[in-house]
Amino acid sequence: MVTAPAPGRGTRLLSLLNRPVVLLAAGLGLSAAAGSTFIAVVNHSMPVDQVRPLPQLYFLLSAIGTGMFAAFEQEMTRAVSRALALGHSEAEVIRHQVRNAAWVGIGTVAIVCAASPFITHHWFYGNWLVFVELVIGLAGIWASFLVRGVLSGRQQFRSYAITMVVEGLARLLPSIVLALLGAGSTWSQGLVFALGSAIAAVSGLFVARAPIPFESPQGAEAEVAANSEPETANLAAVRLARLTGGVLAGQVLMYAMPLVVNGRLAEQSKLVIAVGSAVGLTRLALLILFPLQAPLLPKLSAAAALGRMAEVRRMTALLSAVCVAAGLAGIAGAGLFGPWVLTSVMGAPVSLSAALLMELATGTLFLLVANILQSALTALNRQQTVLVAWSLGVVSMFIVFAVPLGPLTTAAVASLVGPAVTMVVMAWDVLRTTGGWHALAPAAAQPEGEPGKAEPVVEPAK
Repeated sequence: MVTAPAPGRGTRLLSLLNRPVVLLAAGLGLSAAAGSTFIAVVNHSMPVDQVRPLPQLYFLLSAIGTGMFAAFEQEMTRAVSRALALGHSEAEVIRHQVRNAAWVGIGTVAIVCAASPFITHHWFYGNWLVFVELVIGLAGIWASFLVRGVLSGRQQFRSYAITMVVEGLARLLPSIVLALLGAGSTWSQGLVFALGSAIAAVSGLFVARAPIPFESPQGAEAEVAANSEPETANLAAVRLARLTGGVLAGQVLMYAMPLVVNGRLAEQSKLVIAVGSAVGLTRLALLILFPLQAPLLPKLSAAAALGRMAEVRRMTALLSAVCVAAGLAGIAGAGLFGPWVLTSVMGAPVSLSAALLMELATGTLFLLVANILQSALTALNRQQTVLVAWSLGVVSMFIVFAVPLGPLTTAAVASLVGPAVTMVVMAWDVLRTTGGWHALAPAAAQPEGEPGKAEPVVEPAK
């Protein structure tokens, strides 16, 4: 009998890279790392005065774009996966989400344009070309979140990951080429970064799509599906509004600190660049979040729609533990190698203390867990808790800003207090909603039947 030759090392490597889970981790990691790497490239290749507006462009795109539009992906994911799990119309929920997203996008761009004089003067140092690039970047982020939400809701993670690879490469490769050619400037590097999301959105319309892996519910789950009602346009709009408010508050919590602190250090250009680079460095632990969160929400949404609360609680606890482990590793790395990486790798013109970097990294740990808990709350249709939790975190952070502390001390304390408050509020509501308090109680105190079992998440008929 003739046997096929064993696949070569290169073939095995390509096969491994083509697996959805590996491609997802690589793609999401590459896209997330593009921001910090972009800052490192421009720090090393351009004069300080030309670099100054670019970290602010990065932070504003993240704060406004992600804050206003990230909810599109999460709500699209939740709505599509719920519709497929319950046998409802996928096309109808997509139309609802796109229509709602269009109104939010138009309103956001209008507000940004109205505030353009302040934004351009305060953060772009009078460079109007960078402001135009901000608007271009926001449009691309708007489109990319909607496309990825559909792919994620269908659990087509390979296609989802390809769009992330495209985004990362579209930002990094041209930026590096400009730097090597000595042709980098504020406007050219800013345009490269702004166009990344738009290119990714276009790529998502052409990537090959795998079969949608949803099966018809059986037994008790079939009864739950039969008694459920399709999500109405008004209900979808309310949930999107709540989640958008929560995500926006979360982005304020993540990026207000460097923007406020850098504003107080406006006359110290080198320290402004160092603080921006330190935030980018210590947020690298967030890379672990993306390959976990993208497949988490559709699975949680399907489980919650069918009433599998123990499964929701178990997945959330497991991934929260992974985030804690990643966060602790990030804290240790910041303490041991942070100051050297900040100056030698990130190209910051001045160094910051290891203690400050460890405090920033601890805040990142809290953000990691909070984002996993946000996915669980979204799947459970608890968008109002997401809004309340992030808002309380923002209020706590601005209380810190009001205390007369030095700029770097303010950065450290604010990065800890706000995320910690948010994480605790979210954890409490996830446990309460999924029956987790019963699961944590002693066995003798639990009621008869399945421990921690809660009622299915089924909306009443409209």
